[in-house]
Amino acid sequence: MKLPAKLGALAERNFRLIFTSTTISALGDGVSTIALAFAVLQISGSPTSLGLVIAARQVANASITLAAGVWADRLPRHLVLVGAAAVQGTMQAVAAALLLSGNATVPLLAALALVYGLADGFVLPASQGLIPLVVSASRLQQANALLGLSRSIVAFAGPAVGGLLVALGSPGAALAVDAASFGVAAVVLLRLALAPRADHVEPEPFVAALRQGWNEFRRQTWIWTTIVFFGLGNMAGASLYVLGPVVAKRDYGGAAAWAAILSAAGAGAIVGGLLALRIRPKRPLLASCLFAVPYGLQTLVLGLHPALWVLIANAAFATTCVSVHVTLWFTVFQQQVPAEARSRVSSYDALGSFVLVPLGAALAGPVAGLIGVNATLVACGLIDLACIAAVIAQPSVRALGTASRGEPLPA
Repeated sequence: MKLPAKLGALAERNFRLIFTSTTISALGDGVSTIALAFAVLQISGSPTSLGLVIAARQVANASITLAAGVWADRLPRHLVLVGAAAVQGTMQAVAAALLLSGNATVPLLAALALVYGLADGFVLPASQGLIPLVVSASRLQQANALLGLSRSIVAFAGPAVGGLLVALGSPGAALAVDAASFGVAAVVLLRLALAPRADHVEPEPFVAALRQGWNEFRRQTWIWTTIVFFGLGNMAGASLYVLGPVVAKRDYGGAAAWAAILSAAGAGAIVGGLLALRIRPKRPLLASCLFAVPYGLQTLVLGLHPALWVLIANAAFATTCVSVHVTLWFTVFQQQVPAEARSRVSSYDALGSFVLVPLGAALAGPVAGLIGVNATLVACGLIDLACIAAVIAQPSVRALGTASRGEPLPA
């Protein structure tokens, strides 16, 4: 059945399947975020143990990202996502079984999280390469906006569902729901009808393929220059989520204030997703970078100790803008990077953008102990803003208009 064109990207069957699969798995992720935390705390009662389990997942994700980009450029990308979902679902099912049977331990959950993280490392590179293949070029930004909007809504609702499941049953039951969500998402992806990849060639040796991805990443000046500065800015911005709860407890009455700030951020992300459906800037990359500015302001303003309502409004505004920023960035990336290298370049992008975040989180506490919490937040906000300004100053960022895919950009 052909759906009306007014549905936009959702009128296209393949994108509709991707959208459905992504929404289902994202809902499961939101549920598991709460479930895993309470599972570890239920077993050990130790925040350190919870940090160990989370770190195992994050380190595994980062360590496999570059290899994942190579394989996602070699294999049918939707099948890469199916395989990743199958592994993730299996790990969550095993964790659920261990918890429900009373046999779970922190080392076992950390080991399962490590394997989960390895599979999760394939998701972003494969998705970045797949999205432009399942939707028409004129609807690419809309498709990215819809996916971002879906993730924002689910991120707002998923933890609440997870908390309810934990309260009514147990963390194991909630993880079982997450495991089932991955199974459903994988089945939906298997229904994709894709033409054989026109960019498919005989695979090169692994190291050579990795080097070619690096060469493409380096060739596109606008990508690597923005990633360098955004990576440094993200490192500074990590202080927000480490020191934010400290400030909320010390100055604004505790957890309720921090929950209000995070809820406003979730609502802002939804508004940003709606805005990203309609905005059509002539210079999308420059607009994307300008929309990133409020994120740095969020950290800076928190350090200035304003009234709580200012922090709530600022959080909503920041995430509204960040949602637009991410949508425009993904769209420009997908338009400009050649299809045959898209997943590999995406892996370098992801690694460069987020590899320093754990370091920023680790340093936030010690630095705050030396110079004070508020001073640290102000300094980190200024660093983030300076990095964004450095990005905007790049000629390649300001020059990129609505160029066709693969059009060479100025250095």
